[in-house]
Amino acid sequence: MENTLTVLAIPVPPEPILEQAVGYRNDRNAHYLALWWEPCGDEAMVSDGFITFTGHWPGYLAYVQHISVHPHLAAYDLGSSEDVATHWLVIDLHERRASVALRREAETLLANQWKSPEELSQGDPDQAKPVLLTSEDLERLLEKWIEQSHSVTTMSELMGRMEEDRKAVLALQQWLDDQMK
Repeated sequence: MENTLTVLAIPVPPEPILEQAVGYRNDRNAHYLALWWEPCGDEAMVSDGFITFTGHWPGYLAYVQHISVHPHLAAYDLGSSEDVATHWLVIDLHERRASVALRREAETLLANQWKSPEELSQGDPDQAKPVLLTSEDLERLLEKWIEQSHSVTTMSELMGRMEEDRKAVLALQQWLDDQMK
């Protein structure tokens, strides 16, 4: 799958600067993370193949629009307010390098990072297999999700989260600017 990625000569900050700026917590130790813009809702999207969510758009834009990054992405369609992305920006979180891939190839890469070598060697890795869950499985998953969720319950928590997000974006911008010196 590695050969379907086009490696880009753009700076990728050390962990966790970029991740924090786009609102991602690498709790599962993902190897790859993808970023793109989604017209439905007009939002930045973040996915590690296990979870996909609306990311922190100021962090996404700070990265992809930075003068040291944007020229390298201009040839690729990472989505817009009007169009669905044909390519996704893929960040190798271990090697700290950026690539682009066609959307479907990026989805496959992200999904495959969670499979064991045995699962990958059995049949077509792109072929999705249905997962049957019991009501007990669903209940356990829901309880775990609620336990791990980082929900905001008060106005002061919301304001604190907004300040953390602002600082994360500023840290990303500062790091990118420092790379140009």
